[in-house]
Amino acid sequence: MVNNKSNSNKSNEAKIFLLDRFVCNYIKKEWISDEKSNLSQSQELGIHPHVLTKIKNDDGYRIPLSTLAIICFYKKIELSEFFKLIEKQYGSKINDDFVLKTNTKKDA
Repeated sequence: MVNNKSNSNKSNEAKIFLLDRFVCNYIKKEWISDEKSNLSQSQELGIHPHVLTKIKNDDGYRIPLSTLAIICFYKKIELSEFFKLIEKQYGSKINDDFVLKTNTKKDA
């Protein structure tokens, strides 16, 4: 007999890579304002408003390098400079670790 409970729990878990979280948190803190609309800020960053909403999420999301490159292009910063800013901000915390997030019905 298969234990469906453990299988269903695994399907609700999501890996959040810490580097993705750091990247999104940096963008959110440094380049996104609560004073402006998602639409105007997404246009300023060259991304879809839905992507901006994902970046603003507390856990961030697995941001594709292509999206990050577009944002950097619109912010007139090279990717290498962006990662230097991330390293300066988060330093020794940067590694390839992840945390598990269990999605609730509200999150899904």
